[in-house]
Parts: sequence; C-alpha cells; structure tokens
Amino acid sequence: MYSQENQSYFEDQFYLGLSYNSIGGKVDEFKENKFSYSISYGFIKDIPLSNNGKYALGIGLGLSHNSLNNNLKYNNLNFEFIQNLGSTNINRYNYTELQIPFEIRWRNSSIDNYKFWRIYAGLRYSKVIQSKYIYEDVALSNEIDDFPIEKDQIGLTLNVGFNTWNISVYQSINPFFNESIDSDISGLKQFRLGFIFYVF
Repeated sequence: MYSQENQSYFEDQFYLGLSYNSIGGKVDEFKENKFSYSISYGFIKDIPLSNNGKYALGIGLGLSHNSLNNNLKYNNLNFEFIQNLGSTNINRYNYTELQIPFEIRWRNSSIDNYKFWRIYAGLRYSKVIQSKYIYEDVALSNEIDDFPIEKDQIGLTLNVGFNTWNISVYQSINPFFNESIDSDISGLKQFRLGFIFYVF
C-alpha cells in the first residue's frame, strides 16, 4: 500500500510461511523422526521510519500450525525416550500458536519498485492456544490434549530475500516444554528454517 504524500509508502503485507520445524539442545538420547513442519499465515502492519520507505518497523498478528516428530514419548505423567522407533507408527506433537511478530525492516525499494531485496529481523511472541500429543504403535493408540508445552514462546526471527521469495529463520529464546517437566529435557528449544512469502 502506497501514499504519494512526501513520497512515503507502506508495505502492509499478508504473509505465508512454510518451515521445517525442530527442537534441539544438549540431550544425548533425543532424536528427530520423520519430517516436522510449521505453517504460518497472517498480516503485518508497516510503520515507515524514513520518507523513502527503506527503513520501517512491522507489527503483525497471525496463526501457526505445527508438528514435531521425535523419539520423546509422553504418558501424561512424564517423558521417556523410545529406543526402537521401528515399531512406532506415530509419535507426534501438534500445536497451534497465535503469533505477534515485531520486525525491524530494511529494503532497497522505492515507491514505484515492487521487486526488491529485504532484510527483516525481530522478535516474535507466540501464545500456544491448542496442543495434542499423538502416539501409535502396533499394540497401542493414545491421544493427549494439552501436553506440557510452554504456552508463552518468544524467539528471534530473520527473513531475508528478494521479491516474493524469502528465507525465514526462527530460534526460540525460552524452552519448548514448561517448568513442570523432567529437567533432562528442559533445555530443548525450537528452531525453524524455511520460506516466507509476502503477498500484498
């Protein structure tokens, strides 16, 4: 969205993010299994800091749907590591987040140039609004709502790219699981790597 007044303009944007999702840390027995994903979408309001629009702030609101597949089994009381994943069909953590991204933005754009390089770095606060653990092997099937995830997630973001295509990186600051869980896995944190597409 553009304003001819003072040649300033706003890059208000809808966005769609597709990422590989993981948690990691210094836990020797922890292993990821199968592909884990994150799908996010929302809207970011652009707040220009300069008349030429090259520098700006961005604040937004969105949703994220996520899955994690690994060898960490949850039984409603505690966690244990699955030693033989070959007999396990599903061991997955699903969760949905309400996201509030905050970005410091730079781009080499102009009022009449719609294709440009961008570097957007910032923080993202996420509120987990739904979570479910799913387990299935040859003898047992189990689903548990509201596994002990840390419901208030904060992380660093970096989005870099040209025009519509942009690489997106996210690293959480606080642990993935909440303080009630076993200290052996309390240091596990989220990491995401993928693409984010900005659509006017």
